[in-house]
Amino acid sequence: MKLYIADINGITLERAGELDFDRAQKAARYKKIKDKKRCIAGGLFFNKFLKGVKITKNEYGKPVAKNGDFFNLSHSGDYVVFVLSDCEVGCDIQYVRMIKAEGIAKLVFCSAEMDLLSQSIDKTDTFYELWTKKESLLKCIGEGFHRSSKSVNVANNIFSENGKEYYFKIWSFSDYKICVCSEKNDFPKEIEFVNL
Repeated sequence: MKLYIADINGITLERAGELDFDRAQKAARYKKIKDKKRCIAGGLFFNKFLKGVKITKNEYGKPVAKNGDFFNLSHSGDYVVFVLSDCEVGCDIQYVRMIKAEGIAKLVFCSAEMDLLSQSIDKTDTFYELWTKKESLLKCIGEGFHRSSKSVNVANNIFSENGKEYYFKIWSFSDYKICVCSEKNDFPKEIEFVNL
């Protein structure tokens, strides 16, 4: 498994011309420049690591590579992360800002996660750790938010369901929290920076 990160600030809007038609159209639909750049960066990751690979979507909209590689993409703020693996995988990056953690958490966390949050000294940090675990898990499973976020408990470092186990690894980077969820407990030690 490899985890890559790219800074969108060096990406120009003209680079949309390097993308496939659908991705270029998606980037064009965004109103904000940073949203356009994040979308373009995602397409450039596909070009770099999955060039020529047919990508379809599962019933919930998760992209699937036809060559047997597993991948996932996430973006927040100035960064886009891309994970490439030989098994099901999901990732999430979130820009960490001060929030009313418990108020938001009540809407998305199950009772075990709420207990962990209420006992935490740094509620903001704990919120983002749980949130990135939850989002990366739902992406790894392939259902995304078609499934209720309260239906999965990520208070522990392993999630089990239907005879499968899912593992998590969290990185703190600058003002960001990054989590990867995988069917294998075999994560990279570091995130690899790439120029797209």
